[in-house]
Amino acid sequence: MKENTNHLNRYASIIDTWKPQGDLLKTIDTLMRTYHHKVDGFLKPLVRTYFPDLLENESGSEYNKLVALSTKMTLVAHACTEVTGHDFDARRQRIGILYGACCFLGDSFLDDFGDEASREYLERYERLLTKGWFEVRNEREKLFYVIISRLFSERDILEPMLRQSIFWLYLAQRKDVELRLAHLKDISRRKLLNVFRKCARDRSGHAITVLALLLVPRLPLKHHNLIFTAGSLIMFIDDHGDCHFDRFYKRTTYMNMVRNPAQALSRIFMKSMQKIEEGFQKNNGYYLLSGFLYRYFVTRLEKHKLEKNRGQSMWTVYE
Repeated sequence: MKENTNHLNRYASIIDTWKPQGDLLKTIDTLMRTYHHKVDGFLKPLVRTYFPDLLENESGSEYNKLVALSTKMTLVAHACTEVTGHDFDARRQRIGILYGACCFLGDSFLDDFGDEASREYLERYERLLTKGWFEVRNEREKLFYVIISRLFSERDILEPMLRQSIFWLYLAQRKDVELRLAHLKDISRRKLLNVFRKCARDRSGHAITVLALLLVPRLPLKHHNLIFTAGSLIMFIDDHGDCHFDRFYKRTTYMNMVRNPAQALSRIFMKSMQKIEEGFQKNNGYYLLSGFLYRYFVTRLEKHKLEKNRGQSMWTVYE
C-alpha cells in the first residue's frame, strides 16, 4: 500500500531543496539507534536508583520519552561538537545524555503539574543558580538534582559565557511561564505574535547554546548565533508537531496562533537553514546538523498529521 504523503505537498519545494544527498539520512538513523542504546544503558540505572516509578509512569511511556529526548540531544551534541572541529568523545557523549535528561525533567516541572507548580519550580531553580541550594522533596526532584549535579561537575559552570547562557536560558523559561499565566487581552494580535515568536526562539535557542558551551567551553563567538538559530528552529518545528496536543490543553504557542502555520514554518525553516549553510564550514558536523534538522522537520510534519484527532492520548513517543 502506497504511503499517503499529501500532507507534505505544501512543503515539497523545501523538502526537495534541503533533502540530504547520499547516505546521510541512513547514517543519522544508525547514529540515532546507537545513541538510543547508549542513552538507555546510561540513564536506566540512575532512574532505577533514584526514581524507579518513572519506569512505570504511563506504562513506561514517560521513561521512553526521556530516552527519546536524550537521544535527540546526544545527536545534536555530536553535530555541535564536530561543527566546531572537536571530537565527540566519551565525555561529550555523557554531557549530551545528561543534558537531554536534565531538559526533559526540567520541562516536566514547567509543563506537567499546573501553573502554581511551574511558578514554584522557577523560584526554586533561581535559588539553585544563585545560591547553589536545592531542597529535594520527592523522587522526581532527586533524580533531577542527581543529573544536574553530574552535568555541572563535567565543566566549570562559572566560566563567563556558559554561566551567562545558563542564566539567559532561565530567563527564557521564566518568560514562557509568565506568558502562560498572563492575561494578554489588551495587547494587539501583531504584538502578541511577536512576543510568542521571540519566546519560542529564545527558549530553545539558549538551550542549545548552553549545550554547545558545555561541550566546547571556548566556543568561537562566530558559532554562537548559528547554533542559537539551529536551536530556535528545533522549537518552531516541535511546536508545530505538538500543535494539536497544545490546543487540546489550551496551551498557546506561536505556531498554533499564526493563521497559516504551514507558511510560517516554511519561512522559518528556509531562513534558518540558509543562515546555517552560509555560516558553518562544510564539515561532518555541519552535515549532521543540517541532516538532523531536515529529518526532524519531516518527522514532525508527520506527527502533526497523525495526532490531529487523538485528544489527550496524542503525546506519543516519536524518534
